Amino acid sequence: MTWAVGHVCELVPPEEYDPSLKKWSLDTLPILPEKFRHRVSPSKAKQFQVIKSLLMRPDIKEIVHAGDAGREGEYIVRIAVQLVGVNKPMKRLWISSLTPKAVEQGFMNLKGEEDTRSLYYEAVSRSCADWLVGMNGSRVYSLLFQRRGIREVFSTGRVQSPTLALIVAREKEIQNFKPEPFWELKAKFLINDTVYEGTWFREEQTRFASRDEAESVKRNCENKLASVNEIERERKEFQPPQLFNLSSLQAVANQIYKYSPQNCLNALQQLYLEGYISYPRSDSAYVTPEEARQFPEILSKLSRQESFKDFFPLPIQSIANNKRFVNAAIVSDHYAIIPTEVIPQIGRLKPEERNLYELIVKRLIAAHYDKAIIDYSRLITVVGDQETFLTKGRLIVQEGWRKVLYDSDSQEESEPDVLPPLEQGEPLHSIRVI
Repeated sequence: MTWAVGHVCELVPPEEYDPSLKKWSLDTLPILPEKFRHRVSPSKAKQFQVIKSLLMRPDIKEIVHAGDAGREGEYIVRIAVQLVGVNKPMKRLWISSLTPKAVEQGFMNLKGEEDTRSLYYEAVSRSCADWLVGMNGSRVYSLLFQRRGIREVFSTGRVQSPTLALIVAREKEIQNFKPEPFWELKAKFLINDTVYEGTWFREEQTRFASRDEAESVKRNCENKLASVNEIERERKEFQPPQLFNLSSLQAVANQIYKYSPQNCLNALQQLYLEGYISYPRSDSAYVTPEEARQFPEILSKLSRQESFKDFFPLPIQSIANNKRFVNAAIVSDHYAIIPTEVIPQIGRLKPEERNLYELIVKRLIAAHYDKAIIDYSRLITVVGDQETFLTKGRLIVQEGWRKVLYDSDSQEESEPDVLPPLEQGEPLHSIRVI
């Protein structure tokens, strides 16, 4: 058994196709190899020799490809085997968790290499596309800038260039933004012993450009009688949020803890290596039925943890048939990020690891809760038959999964939980601005 220390092989540079391409010139662009070739990365040559010596041994009759269960894992291992030049039968170990149980099950259910070969073709295509855009784009921009007296190398890329363009466009928006002061007018209304607040609006306008204008409307409203002009109530049902993939987890971690995407990924990688969570670089929010069948065991262990015991017993014992979370047809390389049956001593985790682990666990627990039901209200109060004020509120009818997530990763707007018991056409004398 040995490893590939990342990309042990790489696409060859242009000068290995044609020595004349070592010199940068617009006349030689674009560079389009008839057939792409790979070579051993110079910094990985020592490990490649280890791989080669094992693959060439006559007593080695079969290869088990145990790279990461994904496109890049396919690419890294298969290219190394190709450069060695052996043609031995290959099986594929496909696991998304490093717990002993998951590894054992993976070896008992090895795939044929043809089952994942298409992922290798995807990775080779992506790699060649990166090479074509990067090699040609970097040369042409660098050479054109040299004509303007800027003698530097400018790197371009299939992904980095459009991403940089988005960042530049956003930065220009920030730099060109001109802040302007504005004023809002809020009124408190008294009905019987209940006080509620409204914000002034007129058609689509909710702000005043000057303080004097706001003060003028304020004077027109003070101590005036008011009436309820319109009441709208709407009941909304919210299903539990889906399980985490990497991008959604990074977004929530940034919102709550201000973790950068890279810091989040580093902490997740450590949790994965310790066997506490499944593979973190996943773009799926679903699991397969096989993973769902393991949830009762995992949740049973989590129920004994001080951090989570208040959420048990669960209202829903199994989500195995819930396609919001369990759908094998949608899972591609990896399933959603979930806790494994290996439960850490949570108090001994580093703060970043503990916070992320708790987010992942709570998402799984919340999936076993009922939907949340909330009544939203929109109230328009008219003052002196002229000025209008808007009041929004909500009433939680059924807490459901919010019991688990409301304090952690709920992104709902903050609104009053209760509105006064008003009805449309409330008599003028019963409401007064205070």
